[in-house]
Amino acid sequence: MTRIFFTLLIAFIVLPSVAQTSTGDDEPTPIRFDRNHSTLGFIVPIVKGLSKVTGKFTDFSVDLIWQADDLDASSVQVEIQVESIETGIEGRNKHLKSDDFFDVAVYPTITFVSSKIRQNGEAYLVDGTLTMHGVVREVTLPLSTSTFTDADHTWTAFRVSSILDRTEYGMTWKHSSADFFVGDEIEIDIVLLTR
Repeated sequence: MTRIFFTLLIAFIVLPSVAQTSTGDDEPTPIRFDRNHSTLGFIVPIVKGLSKVTGKFTDFSVDLIWQADDLDASSVQVEIQVESIETGIEGRNKHLKSDDFFDVAVYPTITFVSSKIRQNGEAYLVDGTLTMHGVVREVTLPLSTSTFTDADHTWTAFRVSSILDRTEYGMTWKHSSADFFVGDEIEIDIVLLTR
C-alpha cells in the first residue's frame, strides 16, 4: 500500500499553463480550484470486488503553492473534514464516522503536508506526511495532469489515483458474518479542477 491517497488525497501540481498569482510583496498565493467540480473520492470493494461502494468528502481545503520553474519551491497542504463523508446512505455514513472506522469525535480531520515534489516523466510524484485516524505515515502520491483550452479560458485537472490499505491506519473493522465482506484496499480517486 503506501501508494496512496487521500486521500486524500490529495496534492496537486499545476502545469506552467496555469497562472500562479502573487501578493504585492511577491509572496505566491495558492492556486484556486473549482470546488463544485473537484472531487475527493474513494471506492471500497465489497465481497472481493463483486460490488463496490463509492463515496467522497465534500468539505476540504487545498493550499497549493506552485513554481513552474522550481519544484523545490512548490508545496501542497490538504485538510479534509471527515464529518463531510458522503456515500449516499445515511446509515453507512454514520457507521463510517463511528469508532469502527474514522472515529470522527476523536480524529475529525485527515491532513496531508508535502515535503517534496518531483518530476516523474510527464507526471509527478508528491512525497509527504498523511495523518489519518491518529496514524502518521510518510507516503508518495502519483499525480497526473490534463489541460483543455478554448478561445477564452484554460482548465487544468489534477488527478491522484492510488490505493490505500485502511488497516495500516488502524481501521480494521470486519463484517460480523463475513470478514472479507468489506475490502481493505481502498481505491482513491482525487480530481481537482482549476478555476
